[in-house]
Amino acid sequence: MYNNDYELNCGNDVQIDKSCIFKGIKDKIVNYSFGDYCRVFDNCKFYMSNNFKIGDYSTIKSNCIFHGYKECKIGHNTWIGQNAIINSTDKLTIGNNMGIGDYSKIWTHAYHGELLLGCRIAVGLPWNDFKAKSGEVIIGDDFWGIGEVTIGPGVKIGNKVIALSNSLITKDIPDNTIVAGVPAKPIQIDDDFRGYLDLSDKEKYYLMKKFTTEFSKQKNLKIKFDEKLKIIIMGEKEVEVNCGNIIRENDTSYFDMVKRTYTKKHNKLEKEFILFCLGHRARFIPE
Repeated sequence: MYNNDYELNCGNDVQIDKSCIFKGIKDKIVNYSFGDYCRVFDNCKFYMSNNFKIGDYSTIKSNCIFHGYKECKIGHNTWIGQNAIINSTDKLTIGNNMGIGDYSKIWTHAYHGELLLGCRIAVGLPWNDFKAKSGEVIIGDDFWGIGEVTIGPGVKIGNKVIALSNSLITKDIPDNTIVAGVPAKPIQIDDDFRGYLDLSDKEKYYLMKKFTTEFSKQKNLKIKFDEKLKIIIMGEKEVEVNCGNIIRENDTSYFDMVKRTYTKKHNKLEKEFILFCLGHRARFIPE
């Protein structure tokens, strides 16, 4: 869809509530791009002067605000809770599988103090007449901010980071870390700083057997297990889950539980299985 100041490009079966507002600011046509099967709930507002892109199976809950001057790029399987504020005055890049809870905020700039008074806090300024520190924010894959999390400008967050409720992140966070507090610092849970364990392929296969068995019972599907090759086949072979050792056929949607990828075929069972897994079971991104 084209308007005077923006273009709206949507993938398959994208649902955007009619109350949402899109604007292009700074006299530039802005491209708003939503991947397949995204949902944007009521009263969300988008005020951008650069391109906005979000990946497949992403959900933006009610009353969220997106605004800024630089590119905002967000990966697949994103979940953004209601009343969140996402700012890209400076560049914002977010990886796949991010979940951020209600009332959370991401800021890529900090400036308001008067320059004539000598204010020394100026981060992410979009203008060229004053030198400021970069406010670019980079968030890796699998970030989880539990609720009312605030991320400050100029921060880089690694992969598999969990931020507990009300965390204020003002410094870089390394991979696979749990943080909490104001300002946020690494913490231990059960004497371990890690948010995630390293599962073996065998452990992943047995977990996936549990998930697919539950899914097949819900949908009344046929299911077949190949214990030697670690392959799970559901339905009339519309969906196959495996550990990567397969011979592919055109009509089957293949899920690689090790790489966490799938071949996008847009068949009904593929979509139902992805939606079943999203949340706490497993998340897959298209190859």
